[in-house]
Amino acid sequence: MQPRPWHKVWPKGIPHELDSEFEPIHKAILRDKPPEKCALIQAEDLTCITFKNLKKTTESIASWLQSKGAEKGTQVAFSARNTIQAIAALLGSLATGARTVLIDPLTIGEDLAMQLEGREFTAYIMDSEFYRENKDVIKEAGIRHVLLTDQTPGEKTGGLEVAGFTEALLARGYSEPEIGELDDSIALYYSGIAGRTMQTIHHHRGLYTSSKALALMAGLSEKDSSLLVASITHVLGLQLSLLSPLLVGATVVAMRRWNKRLAKSLVSEGLATYIAGAPLMHEQLVAEADEAMHGKLRLGISAGAPLKPETQDQYREKLGAPLVQAYGMTESLVITLQPIHLAHVKGTLGIPLPSVDVKLVDPEDPGKELGPGETGELLAKAPWIMKGYEYPEENEKAFVDGWLRTGDLIHMDEDGLLYFRGVRKRLIKYKAYAILPRDLEIILEKHPAVARAIVYGEPDEEVGQKPVARVWLKKGERVSEEELMEYVNSRVAFYKKIRKINIEGYL
Repeated sequence: MQPRPWHKVWPKGIPHELDSEFEPIHKAILRDKPPEKCALIQAEDLTCITFKNLKKTTESIASWLQSKGAEKGTQVAFSARNTIQAIAALLGSLATGARTVLIDPLTIGEDLAMQLEGREFTAYIMDSEFYRENKDVIKEAGIRHVLLTDQTPGEKTGGLEVAGFTEALLARGYSEPEIGELDDSIALYYSGIAGRTMQTIHHHRGLYTSSKALALMAGLSEKDSSLLVASITHVLGLQLSLLSPLLVGATVVAMRRWNKRLAKSLVSEGLATYIAGAPLMHEQLVAEADEAMHGKLRLGISAGAPLKPETQDQYREKLGAPLVQAYGMTESLVITLQPIHLAHVKGTLGIPLPSVDVKLVDPEDPGKELGPGETGELLAKAPWIMKGYEYPEENEKAFVDGWLRTGDLIHMDEDGLLYFRGVRKRLIKYKAYAILPRDLEIILEKHPAVARAIVYGEPDEEVGQKPVARVWLKKGERVSEEELMEYVNSRVAFYKKIRKINIEGYL
């Protein structure tokens, strides 16, 4: 890579580019680790799975999935909350060579149906809570095999086989597939650049190299203990909190749901030295801070939404640890991190990770490159940029001459440090959750009285933006704004719920 502005502040001892080695992430995680060391700990009860047992569990889950037809060229869906069993099941799915499709476990109703429709999943991994809430949708999607990540006994009902976790652990005969660098690994469903919900597909090389690069820049090691808070169905939980730490032999402490008092206890007891999460989580951790927590954390990473400068100051003061920002998206995974030696700089997204190249361009003319000191749309290249969307024609919107268009407006200073300045794409950020307005518009427009809907984000100091809508009715139709809100909100996750609707008239 040619010299770049950010090389002036590059951390010592870290290469600008990664070497060319490759190994599927599940194999790299389970290879050459201390067998009796806790790989995973459940935060709520401190149950431990050692690296030795994690390997056995992963292979058993992979065997069960293979017996249901999971292999290269097939898809396995995954919607489970953060438990050590769910993590083992996720690794087991990757080990089959099937594309593992991550669906937010908060997804419900029509929103879920849209993500399952017509995709012929071989199996679906979930927890009992998700299954109870979505049983009918899962059956209607034609899914035949469900694996529950908790101990609930299995059942067979209406052509659907539901297996409990202990049942799957009895499976034997895992056949290790040959997995190529560019074979599908995971797919995520938040496609912010294209502006609609569809699978964003990543390959195995990308999952491995992105996790390795992040671990290098964050200084992660086997001495760390990572508190997993964000959902593993999102980049923040999957890459920053789970895969990167496990890759270097760190322990991951999985929290089923964010609990600030439990987090305080874990930090105080030395069970969490590294925490990646949304700004609100860090703010609440600071509010809980006391002397017992000071000096126990090594590093905090914030991502998903802008971080307040005062939170960074309070983090250092009350917890004795630096809090830095990272930047990424579904299509790119994490591509920048604020170097720890520059933790005192406020508001920066940091610099590109090893093997990442970025440039700023005129948003209206992406062929015109801008330089340091200017603000433009960020374009990126990296070995782990998405393989593509499930609909190939959508890729044209996301790439320009091989560069990924992020849709974000970024300022670069003379040292190559990046600063967020706004967005061009249609995206609402509620807390750290990304909401695609078009998804909500589609649901609204399915109401028999609605002719057209426009959903947008209304600024809100507490949450960032809240979804609101303008609606035009079909001539002769009558419906109240409250009825329309109930129609949408009963079909989507809590963070996607529309907070206000204005009926503008008729079309």
